[in-house]
Amino acid sequence: MEPIIRIRGLKKVYRVGEERVRALNGVDLDIYPGEFVCIIGRSGSGKSTLLNMMAGLEKPSRGSIVIAGEHLEKMNEKQLVDFRLRHIGFIFQQFNLFPSMTALENVTMPLVYRGVSVRKRKAAALKMLKDLGLSKHVNHKPSQMSGGQQQRVGIARALVSNPEVIFADEPTGNLDSRTSEEILSLIQAMAKRDNHTLVMVTHDPSVAAHADRVVNILDGLIVDIVDQTGGSSAPGGSAAPSGGSASSGVATPDAPQPAPEANPNLTEEEHAS
Repeated sequence: MEPIIRIRGLKKVYRVGEERVRALNGVDLDIYPGEFVCIIGRSGSGKSTLLNMMAGLEKPSRGSIVIAGEHLEKMNEKQLVDFRLRHIGFIFQQFNLFPSMTALENVTMPLVYRGVSVRKRKAAALKMLKDLGLSKHVNHKPSQMSGGQQQRVGIARALVSNPEVIFADEPTGNLDSRTSEEILSLIQAMAKRDNHTLVMVTHDPSVAAHADRVVNILDGLIVDIVDQTGGSSAPGGSAAPSGGSASSGVATPDAPQPAPEANPNLTEEEHAS
């Protein structure tokens, strides 16, 4: 099976004054159609930077990101916007709903940008809200809904355009434990129903336990990948889900890190840093 997401040699370096901060230091990763992959790591590990790169929200310093056969690192901003509209749905921790709009209006927004007719986008949004148990809240604004209801609206907005890939950034981070479990189950069920590829970032091992594979990241490097479907646990990042033995969990913060290989395209300064 060909991966829907293929990442090779991904690096991100930020300049903070005179200091160079390496957020990602050579990430290789394959993600396959229909998978639920969870990227886990403590604060500052690089997990959110990796998610933003895959979603085309940040440009890499070096390396390649191929999604659905298209190279994101070669796209300009206009091309990235168009790509996201066609291929990607995003679920945010902070919900990111328009406060002056109703649930229905919020969910229709991706379809507005795609030029879908009023009748079709309203029908699609109403169906998605119904599927998520929000039929009674279609005309409610965010301030009239609970946190769990707002996140359901966020899920509906991410799914309404039927994207191939859904990215979720700590989607249960602002919810209590009971609501978190409910929202996580909904995201999984909807993604599985429509065969979406789901990539989620979290720092919570209980959330990661639901994934098909868990990618443990530390200091900008993947330290291991755990296959939770009965497949193999692989170091690095490119192994496909396959048969073998599964390990049980999440890397500890002091897990050994593989040294990045020398890259002939880097300058002497970059190799030394």
